[in-house]
Amino acid sequence: MPFRESTQFNIARNPAERWLRRIFIEDWSLKLLALAITLVLWFVVSAREIEREITVEPSVEGKPALTYEVKEVSVTPARVRVTGPASSVNLLEKALTQPISIEGRSESFDAPRTAIHVADPKVAVRDTVNVHVTIVAVGDPKPKSRDSN
Repeated sequence: MPFRESTQFNIARNPAERWLRRIFIEDWSLKLLALAITLVLWFVVSAREIEREITVEPSVEGKPALTYEVKEVSVTPARVRVTGPASSVNLLEKALTQPISIEGRSESFDAPRTAIHVADPKVAVRDTVNVHVTIVAVGDPKPKSRDSN
């Protein structure tokens, strides 16, 4: 009689039990197929890698020598290619160069093949840039006396 008792246990008695039984117990093959399709689509869409160009801004640190100032900092090329997951790459608007020190400098200079820094480790930068820093002399910082007798 144990088989009969177990069969009676599995028979739903009210509509709510039948509904729950239909949702959670019946048609497992269709439910597993739907789950598999969903997982495959999720992996395909989320793991999709894209390439995009973003603007580069130079990053300088320090101060030039006394009586000199930075007139211009230019980056060539102005845009670089980045690759990575679409969700990460699409969030980027710009990238900064690695910091370039101008501490104590009194002449213009170039920083060739400067690396680009992107905060997201999932994103790879494909290019490097050349940075040109123009430093010019300014007037004497001490005011000149008007008495030149």
